Amino acid sequence: MAERFIAGILASFLFTFGVALLYFQDRSSVLFVAMFTFPTVFLLGIPQSLIIDWVMERLPWNKGSLFFILEALLYIVAGITATMTLFLIVTHTFMLLLKFYVLGVVASLLYFVSLRFLRRKKKALHIA
Repeated sequence: MAERFIAGILASFLFTFGVALLYFQDRSSVLFVAMFTFPTVFLLGIPQSLIIDWVMERLPWNKGSLFFILEALLYIVAGITATMTLFLIVTHTFMLLLKFYVLGVVASLLYFVSLRFLRRKKKALHIA
């Protein structure tokens, strides 16, 4: 569970600074983006990650590229779902703004890659 929080912190920082500097083009947006990113990752993203792991554990195979692609697709769906939920909470309406859904998918995939990286490092440390 600790690796999920570490991956959440890592992905949140990377996403916040990346989006604020590349997408919004200024440093003053960092706090604004972080205000929405951190709660979304920790309140919506980590529970969705637990559900994805629960689903993936029940599959008959657990290795290979197909497993990786399926898990990545589930994280993409989780990113879209988290973005929809965030818009529903903040605006009280169902909004379809493609650029924000793309950002939600990017944040979700950043979390997925961070979590995979931490799990590989943990596995490598236990083997060595």
